[in-house]
Amino acid sequence: MKFQFFRFYALIVLAAALLVWSFNHIYSAVSQPTQSYQVDIDYFFKGFAVASDSSAASAAANQPELPLFRTVHNNSLALPEDIQSLLEQGNVIAVENDLKQTYYYKKAASSDMLTQFGPFDTVDKESSIAPYIIPLFYSSLACLLLLMMRPIFRDLQKLQQDAAEFGRKPQPMKRTVKESSNIYPLAHSFYAMSNKILNFIQMNKDLSRTISHEIRTPLARMKFMLEIISPNIKPSQKERLQSDISEIESLVSDYLSFAKVENETDTIHRAEYSIKQFLQDIHDKFSIYEEKTTIECRSDDVLVYFDKASLSIAVQNLLTNALRFSQNTISLDFQLDDNTCVLSVEDDGPGVGDNASQLMQPFSRKNVKEQNHKGFGLGLYIVRKVAIWHEGDFIISQSNKLGGAKMELRWPNQA
Repeated sequence: MKFQFFRFYALIVLAAALLVWSFNHIYSAVSQPTQSYQVDIDYFFKGFAVASDSSAASAAANQPELPLFRTVHNNSLALPEDIQSLLEQGNVIAVENDLKQTYYYKKAASSDMLTQFGPFDTVDKESSIAPYIIPLFYSSLACLLLLMMRPIFRDLQKLQQDAAEFGRKPQPMKRTVKESSNIYPLAHSFYAMSNKILNFIQMNKDLSRTISHEIRTPLARMKFMLEIISPNIKPSQKERLQSDISEIESLVSDYLSFAKVENETDTIHRAEYSIKQFLQDIHDKFSIYEEKTTIECRSDDVLVYFDKASLSIAVQNLLTNALRFSQNTISLDFQLDDNTCVLSVEDDGPGVGDNASQLMQPFSRKNVKEQNHKGFGLGLYIVRKVAIWHEGDFIISQSNKLGGAKMELRWPNQA
């Protein structure tokens, strides 16, 4: 990045220097008065008025003296050689004295005498463009900086769009930032990082397939062998082995769900569905548990944008988690609050206390002795990922209505 910085800095300095030099010459050209040999006829009328008016007031007025033709000797003027050369060639020259009066001279063709015409009072006429030089200079400088800074921010915007697109759907990225850009080292590092992330995702997928095949097959053989030897072992030993096998199966199943959530983000597709019907279908699936726990389902009858498959997994995970800890009642609610979807699951269990942030971490084992339950901390992590896919939030807090845990999903109602 040092090379890009010094290159950009040098470019700004050179461009600014060129701009200052150009405007300096323009300003000098328009600010210096040009000597003209054409005289306004009004100048003679003013001089004639002074000469013909004998009053003291008119004589004291600051009016031009009437110019006259006179004859003077060539030696009466001390002129530089180049001006004298012009005079010898028959050209008209202008000479200004200490009183800011201008006299015009022309040499006679066959003598050393000069014809003098004057005096003329010097009137500095301000150029019509001079007042606009300074504003024009600073405007040009601002435009120059804009033209030089615009490509940098344009490339940064492209890189931001690439990052957002990669976050939504990880895939090989097109290099939209050119090598000549000042931010190319940053873009190159980003593209290299995206390739590494894609390699990690592919390794995770391969590992998931390996676990699915290499671990489930030995587990099936273990179950078969356990059934064969079960008559020859104690019931407590059989129960212990079955518990260990079930725990391994649960871990494998949770890991596969975790890998699916991590890797299959390209299947997310949000569409408009009836949220009331969606939640009612999930409520019907959990109706078999209502002999022990009452599940109350309340929802606004509105159309909402969401991914049906992933949100279904999230809600089922929330209800499954609530069933583990609830005593009698679970509340499943949805409402649309200022175009923000709010879906909450509350229970009347022991609550979460200060462990809300830990519960959303993958593979964080939690052991609740009161419930005699062990888990691997993937269910709520999956819910959090679903919330992120929907550009929303997953919040865990204490329920004011039922006194237990409150799991809340929020996401904007947009496609």
